[in-house]
Amino acid sequence: MVNQVVEKLWELQSVLSLLGEKEQQLNTKPQSFAQIDEEFQAANSEMERLNERLAQIAAERRRIERELQDKQEVLRKYQGQLMQVKNQQQYAAAWKEIDTTRREVKELEDTLLRHMTDAEEIQTDLDGRNESFQDLKSRHEAAYEEWQQSLGDLRGEIEAITSKASGIESQVPEKLRSEFHRIYKSRQGVAVARVERESCSACRVRIRPQASQQLKRGELIFCEGCRRIFYLDSTGS
Repeated sequence: MVNQVVEKLWELQSVLSLLGEKEQQLNTKPQSFAQIDEEFQAANSEMERLNERLAQIAAERRRIERELQDKQEVLRKYQGQLMQVKNQQQYAAAWKEIDTTRREVKELEDTLLRHMTDAEEIQTDLDGRNESFQDLKSRHEAAYEEWQQSLGDLRGEIEAITSKASGIESQVPEKLRSEFHRIYKSRQGVAVARVERESCSACRVRIRPQASQQLKRGELIFCEGCRRIFYLDSTGS
């Protein structure tokens, strides 16, 4: 009988609703852990930011050191050429190149020094934070482990409810089961609506008299307003 199948869908809907609540509990951090987790995530992000900045500075230092080495090589070449010039014009041109390259070398050396200073300051900051961060990390791991252990009973409940839902689904024809899940997903977890006072309890659209009679005869009827499956229990009218 269709009405018996709809009874199963109504039960399935209740079980899935309970399952959703339990799964939400499973994924909701308790306040005791949420507080330390927030503190840890903030501290961890700051440590990661400082380490990332340190790595960026190190990479930039390597690039500057290579460029500085190249410029120093060029400077030595110009200084060597200075001894080979044959007239005043060549001498002036050589000195101009030497002067320009010396300024470039000085700028690179100053930049390299700033990077070294920045790296030292960041490393000092990291070293100062590390002890308290490691302590916070240990407390965070312990709190997380305690939370996970407390979820053992809840996971058992979820497993039992999931098994019950599967058992109910096995008693519903595949086509109707697929239709139920389609509506369930698209209608915020309400695929089966109770009939109350000749109206849909979900969207309040009234049922036509003919549909009401079909429903009372045990036929499968969908709401004309929201397309949910109608459920008429012993108190329905």
